[in-house]
Amino acid sequence: MPTGKHVKLIIRGDGNCTIDAVNFEDASCLSVTKEITTALGGDIDHQRHKPEARIRQRCGAAEKERA
Repeated sequence: MPTGKHVKLIIRGDGNCTIDAVNFEDASCLSVTKEITTALGGDIDHQRHKPEARIRQRCGAAEKERA
C-alpha cells in the first residue's frame, strides 16, 4: 500500500469512477483532484470534500513539495 500523499482512482465496470486524495493535510488535494477530473472529462455527479480540504495551504508549501 502506498505511503505519503497519493491519489486513489477507482474505475468501476459501469464507467463511474471515484477519486480519493489520501494523506493530504490541506486544500492542495483540491487542485490535484481537479486536474485528474479535468483529464477524465470533467463530469462530476457527486463531490464530497474531506475536512482537510477546508484547511488553507500554507504559503510556500507547494514550492517545498516540488523541491
